[in-house]
Amino acid sequence: MPDDVVEEVVKQRLEQHDWNYGFILDGFPRNSGQAAFFLESYDIDAVLLIEVPDAVVQERILNRRLCLKCGVDYNLIFHRPALADRCDICGAALIARADDTPEAVQARLQDYHTQTEPILELFRRKELVVTVDGTRPAPEVHQDLRSQLVYDRNGR
Repeated sequence: MPDDVVEEVVKQRLEQHDWNYGFILDGFPRNSGQAAFFLESYDIDAVLLIEVPDAVVQERILNRRLCLKCGVDYNLIFHRPALADRCDICGAALIARADDTPEAVQARLQDYHTQTEPILELFRRKELVVTVDGTRPAPEVHQDLRSQLVYDRNGR
């Protein structure tokens, strides 16, 4: 998607001002142009960086499954269905997403390392990056993020 289209979507959504208690953007910005637009247009409190090695990312993504009927997400590592390849909610078949192939995951990781990772330095210079270890259980990652965000808001 071209940067100008992505920027317009973000701008239109944030202009709705229904986010009094804040908002989280997942997967944006993805490159330096989008980062520059965002920093020029909005004040931000933090950039959340959940660090996970590529091999773990690939394993997690390749174990995702989606219900064909009701859309419930599963992960064969963390959230297994009671019956293999069947949705616990509606009983329909579970499938892997079409873009969850080893080749597609490698391409996405390469894009991350070449386009997104470099913009983290821009946010680090502004002391906005909050980093946590994403290999730990989700409740620990959540608690670590919350404690760092509270500290950053009150401790600076």
